[in-house]
Amino acid sequence: MGKSFHVEFDVSDPSLRFYVCRICQNHVALTQDFSLNYTPASGVTGGVFDKVVNVHVNEAEQQRQLGPHTVADVYCNKCENLLGWKFVEVFEEDPVARKDMVMLQMGKLQEWNGNQIEEAVEPITNTATGSTSSRRNINRPKHRKLLQGDLLKKSIDFYRR
Repeated sequence: MGKSFHVEFDVSDPSLRFYVCRICQNHVALTQDFSLNYTPASGVTGGVFDKVVNVHVNEAEQQRQLGPHTVADVYCNKCENLLGWKFVEVFEEDPVARKDMVMLQMGKLQEWNGNQIEEAVEPITNTATGSTSSRRNINRPKHRKLLQGDLLKKSIDFYRR
């Protein structure tokens, strides 16, 4: 068994944003390592990350199938809270799932915004530049799905004119 390292991000840097475990506030991932949103057939919404820290995969546990992919559960190193899963094998061409990427459930996380801990929100990824920014910069109501549906309807009505 290898040595376990604990990584803590610099909370004195007001521009640094990262995710922490909701239970123990263990630092887990930088927002810049967020790849994209993912909602598999199981319906659990999460974020796919290129890099994560202070988490582990329990090798003793059995891996399971998630659609065509094989995944293993990912746990917080500090409190053992189940945070998501790691893609162990990817059998189909999938723009989201790639081997060794980690999907973290946003409901299991909180976000350090540079000053304090808030509810976790998936960042917006700019596909042209690859940079990420927080969705908090957008003034939006709590019912995001309803708003998106309304905007889509308004967009369609606008283009039909």
